[in-house]
Amino acid sequence: MKTTAKHFPGFQYSASELLKYITVAKDFTLMLSSGEFIKFTPINDSLFEDWLIANKVQNIRKEEGWITE
Repeated sequence: MKTTAKHFPGFQYSASELLKYITVAKDFTLMLSSGEFIKFTPINDSLFEDWLIANKVQNIRKEEGWITE
């Protein structure tokens, strides 16, 4: 799979609909451009996070003021 593909297999939203995400263990909470929050647990969390990064979806933990790791 191309990491910059518009859709991730098994995930109903396109990359363009996503603004930010945060992950705990293998569970992702994502903020949509509509302001809605959704949860998603991918089969391969590493591949899903690579897809988010490649599509420039912001990791909330990297924002100023957040404690990372």
